[in-house]
Amino acid sequence: MDKISESAFSELPAAEPVSENSSLLTVIVDLSPRAWHAVAPQALLLETMKLLLVFLNAHLALNNSNQVAVVALLPLGSRFLHPSPGGRYEDENGTREAETGQNGAEHDGPDKRSSGAAHLINDGMYRQFRVVDTAVLLELNAEFQRLESRPEQALSDASTLLGALSMALTYTNRMLHLDQLIVTTQALAITATTSAVNSATDTTAHAGPALATAMDARILIVSASDTHDTNYIAVMNAIFAAQKMKVPVDVARLGPHASPYLQQAADATKGVYLHISEPRGLVQTLCTAYFIEPSLRLVVILPTNTNVDYKASCFVTGKPVDIGYVCAVCLCIMSIVPDLDRCPTCKSAFSDKLLAKLRRGPVVARKKRKVDDAGVPETANGDS
Repeated sequence: MDKISESAFSELPAAEPVSENSSLLTVIVDLSPRAWHAVAPQALLLETMKLLLVFLNAHLALNNSNQVAVVALLPLGSRFLHPSPGGRYEDENGTREAETGQNGAEHDGPDKRSSGAAHLINDGMYRQFRVVDTAVLLELNAEFQRLESRPEQALSDASTLLGALSMALTYTNRMLHLDQLIVTTQALAITATTSAVNSATDTTAHAGPALATAMDARILIVSASDTHDTNYIAVMNAIFAAQKMKVPVDVARLGPHASPYLQQAADATKGVYLHISEPRGLVQTLCTAYFIEPSLRLVVILPTNTNVDYKASCFVTGKPVDIGYVCAVCLCIMSIVPDLDRCPTCKSAFSDKLLAKLRRGPVVARKKRKVDDAGVPETANGDS
């Protein structure tokens, strides 16, 4: 039996090595004061940010090469909270410092931005967690101070989702190309080293092909605002770009109402859309429904949203359209007839006959009465 067992195990083919791809998670956080005031009884911004940091740390803990990025969606514009373009938050020894520019002048580091924010981060925390948490909290505090200095703009309803989504896609595209460059360089180095060793030893042994690893990427939008429907064309273009890049767009909706265009974004990119009615359990939802990597979504049953609202937006008013008019030239959708009698997109002139028909409004047609063989009229139900 021992001989049979040994031969059985020795004749088994060698198992192929499994490579775990690194993953980039980009989180877009809606920080509109008006939106968070509307959901204040159920969700607080500070508590939500703490839960998001737990989710980011869990993502970093899955793989040492995983990366995260956080983009703030503000009325004043969209900005990166991490990685911060303004400074470095820790040196190699873990001490906080301000970054010095090329001209020797120091930028506003975390110590200058907030003197009381240092106690929010535990010094004994894992360094990779500490760097991300420190950057996000301090940059968030700086953005709140900027909003406080401009109260008239802080209460604006203007949506900057397009800017945040464009920044996230641009950063994702850059990191994917950088990762591919690193993989190609490593493969060339391994090939050159293997060739040198084989030629030096003059043996027939050769190394197997290098495993080409590629970075997976996905975007998570945490939204509490209802004003994401203004730039419909631009937002849909960004969604199509994410679809072409094969980057899923997940949406965690915290507001009281559903967002049709965010539903379309998640559905078009094979992402996850959930309308979270209980924000206090956000961390459980994030670590289950939104924790699945893009490479595993083909074999995992994802939460599905069957009630996707595919309404388009009016190019004139910017509101969702149930029944509208479509330009025959550029397929522009309009809920009202334009005042200039031209298409607002391609400037094509509409015919006077068509405009008169559209402006006439609906006409109720009278039902024709049937006449039997005896010449007696009948009503619609057959009674004479």
